[in-house]
Amino acid sequence: MTFSVLLATHRRLVLSIAVIVFLSPAMAADVNPLRPVDTTSPRATLQGFFQTIDGMYVRFAEVLNSYARSGRLYLSRKEREEQIANLTNALKAVQFLDTSRVSPVLRNTVATERSIELKEILDRIELPPFDQIPDRDAMAKTSAKRWRLPNTEIDIVLIEDGPRAGEFLVSADTIDRLPEFYARVRDLPYKPGPAQRLADGYRAISSDRMATIYDTFSNSPIGLSVIVPPRWMLGLPTWAKAQIAELTVWQWLMFTFGLSVAAAFVFGVYRLARRLARGRAEDAGPGWQSLLTPVAIIVVMGLYVPGLSTILRIGGTPRMVTEFGRAISLFASTAWLVLVGSGILGRAIVSSERLSLRSLDSQLIKLGARLVGIVVAIGLLMQAASELGFPAYSVIAGLGVGGLAVALAARDSLANLLGSVLIMFEQPFRVGHRIRVAGSEGTVEDVGFRSTRIRTADNSLISIPNNSVVNATVENLSVRESFRQRLLIQVTYDTCHEKLAAFALGVKQLIADNPFTTKDNIHVRFNDFGESSLNILVSFYLQVTNYAAELEEREKILLQVMDLASEMGVDFAFPTQTLHVDARPTAGMPDPTNGRTFQTTNHPKPQLVPVESSPDQD
Repeated sequence: MTFSVLLATHRRLVLSIAVIVFLSPAMAADVNPLRPVDTTSPRATLQGFFQTIDGMYVRFAEVLNSYARSGRLYLSRKEREEQIANLTNALKAVQFLDTSRVSPVLRNTVATERSIELKEILDRIELPPFDQIPDRDAMAKTSAKRWRLPNTEIDIVLIEDGPRAGEFLVSADTIDRLPEFYARVRDLPYKPGPAQRLADGYRAISSDRMATIYDTFSNSPIGLSVIVPPRWMLGLPTWAKAQIAELTVWQWLMFTFGLSVAAAFVFGVYRLARRLARGRAEDAGPGWQSLLTPVAIIVVMGLYVPGLSTILRIGGTPRMVTEFGRAISLFASTAWLVLVGSGILGRAIVSSERLSLRSLDSQLIKLGARLVGIVVAIGLLMQAASELGFPAYSVIAGLGVGGLAVALAARDSLANLLGSVLIMFEQPFRVGHRIRVAGSEGTVEDVGFRSTRIRTADNSLISIPNNSVVNATVENLSVRESFRQRLLIQVTYDTCHEKLAAFALGVKQLIADNPFTTKDNIHVRFNDFGESSLNILVSFYLQVTNYAAELEEREKILLQVMDLASEMGVDFAFPTQTLHVDARPTAGMPDPTNGRTFQTTNHPKPQLVPVESSPDQD
């Protein structure tokens, strides 16, 4: 069930509960059901309002008198049908009121109460004859936009904008003050007419002889008439009908019990979800069990609580508080459901595609699902504000100011989040690639929403903020088609020209024979005279898939070079050191070298070679 369906269900629940109970096609239907009410002038509005409500009162009085004379406990089928038809006409009476300032979530409950309060007031005060109330022509001549009922503060005004522009309706200010006006005239007697006859009928079978039509409407729920006989409801003892904060004692008791059942149901579902989620890995994220609690809240707040309020006829301030709390809970739990569900959906898509949970594709899918959930949640927030009566532009402005504050406070976090999005879209590397970035080199293990984690060669785990990764130069070593190898072979100076050339040619040939080397880019050349060696520069490329394979093939080639040098009698050079000792003795000291200078060398093997000294040698 979609969220809009839940809202529509709630708004029509006051009628649907009655319709479900023994509804038959024999219900009386309006000849012109699509005909709009006449609100072209103050006279038409007031006259149409009276005709609609008085017609309901007459039919209710007939049903009540028939039921009172019958002695039956329950209403007959025909009486229920007539009662339902009257309830349908109650919504028509609301069309004469300007309910633009009433929150949409309260419009179909508060507006009905206000229409009955207005009729209660008008049935107790003196009204001018209808022909003295200005009609369309009279209002056009005076160019007036407001008409006030004489000796009252009840105004009928011209609506100048919105969907009902051009209509004369009971003003929004008057609607707001109707409870105050009703409290002033409540103790006045009814004028002769349909209202008096209906009130007398209620009082005839009620224990409260001073009850008004509005009191009976508020305290005699039609939803219970199928279960509890109307005689019993109207004949409740005085203490049960005593009002506390606009509700009777019996309504408070039943409503509290109903809310307790709802709270117990939600708590039971929460405990069930916790039990089903036991044993689930923490890093696996929330499972489908986490959806049970918000679904339970949606069911309770979307169907059960509105039904309970309608059945018990909860009205006044308690109904307003209940409806506001219900709407906030309903939207919040729906947003909760969307956010959790989007995460579960993202993981389900990753699992269905058999992607690695830490790969960039899986991270991108999960991030996209989460962003969709956030957007939908924000949309629900906007809809909630509209239902509660807050202007959409105010909500947008509040979100803008709040978003700016959050952006300033979490600038680095947002930069890292944006960096993760860029990494996931551009994909300069993947999980498992060996990269070099920000002075660090290693294998990518995870790309999160805040940082990228790299495992280095010494098994350290480095976390680099994604913002730094995006702004740095990233060298992806794993996407190279071939790995360049560059080494320097140093041989001794006593290697002859022919042997050196043959050795270089042999090294080039064994590299060319390796199946993992590129054949068109091999360079083996005598390159330089070193301090203690003849240097042969070797450069070639290995076509392997990873770093481990590169090390393996490089090792094979180096071992083959060693074998080739051994076969050809080529010696590898190593640093040579020559030591010169001054042969001239210091005065008073013996000459341990007997006037000779010794030279030490490591070429080709460490030797101590004596050299005759000369008079001018240092």
